[in-house]
Amino acid sequence: MMAMKHGPHAFEPVLTGAMAMNGTPLVRLSGLAKDYGEVRAVHPLDLAFEDGDFLAILGPSGCGKTTLLRMLGGFVEPSAGRIEIAGQDVTALAPEKRPTNMVFQGYGLFPHMSVRQNIGYGLRLRGLPRAEVDARVEEMIALVRLEAFAARPPSALSGGQQQRVALARALIMKPKVLLLDEPFAALDLKLRQALQDELRALHRKTGGTFVFVTHDQTEAMALANRIVVMEKGRVVQVGSAEDIYLRPASHFVSTFVGEANFLAATRAGDTVAIAGAFSFHAPGAPGQVEVGIRPERVRLGAAAETAEHRFRGRITDRLFLGAQVQYTVALDGGAAFTAVSGDAALAAGQDIAVGWNGADQWVVAQ
Repeated sequence: MMAMKHGPHAFEPVLTGAMAMNGTPLVRLSGLAKDYGEVRAVHPLDLAFEDGDFLAILGPSGCGKTTLLRMLGGFVEPSAGRIEIAGQDVTALAPEKRPTNMVFQGYGLFPHMSVRQNIGYGLRLRGLPRAEVDARVEEMIALVRLEAFAARPPSALSGGQQQRVALARALIMKPKVLLLDEPFAALDLKLRQALQDELRALHRKTGGTFVFVTHDQTEAMALANRIVVMEKGRVVQVGSAEDIYLRPASHFVSTFVGEANFLAATRAGDTVAIAGAFSFHAPGAPGQVEVGIRPERVRLGAAAETAEHRFRGRITDRLFLGAQVQYTVALDGGAAFTAVSGDAALAAGQDIAVGWNGADQWVVAQ
């Protein structure tokens, strides 16, 4: 399906439905790995995503996420594996030969060129007619709302405006896959949030496929429809923001994406038991496990009396956060729990019921 045009030269996004005609994913990574000498930066991985996806590669510094993105873009040569885009093997192709374009952290704008010249640079390199280049540049300037700044050099722009120029310069080339390497890392919180909104809008307008790297779990959940979580060079979970947050696959994912409380437990057969407390059905490998629960899913006081799982405890700390209050609770069993509640009436030192429902908990290996 092709996006509609508005006017004779309107910006035309990459063809949607660009998933290859034979039904294969738009991008498929097979056994992809990268070694630097004896150090394995990215362990062999298999990953596929579709046209129109907004994919976040999320993880802490040094987990291999930027290396993975640069292999996709052709800037880093894999040590093993294969990269296919729209059914074509691009593993050995140089960056300029791939149907991708990359926006780097530092923007990479030419300081001696105006906004208009920076955006049109790639099209001019391709030797397109002047009239076509000019028309497409003006459409992109309008798309990123920089009409009033088109004649200025990058030095006369704010960080957020420079980022929009970098996005426009990449999008004008109509890549099948737009790659973004922590594009908002250098910006302050409010500007970062504003540009996240703009990036979402650009994704909707262009219908393209975006892949971005971030260490910020809030950013990943705000932007992406699918999140790839990496730890120490391995992909440890792939899913929607809801999957990653509510059904984390490991202790690492539980704590990297949000806050979590844990109780030690044992699994035998299909039963998980917390000693001296309660047990429940949860199939999986036998042995020592942990039961996790998010702080905002923990109920306190009267609200806990109807919860499926209940403890007694004492509030040891109280932190007012505006719309909510964060409580630290010492359970009678010895564990410390964090609870976030809209009830501001509870006080430190107060004995209290603590509970949650089974649907709000998960089990991971210790």
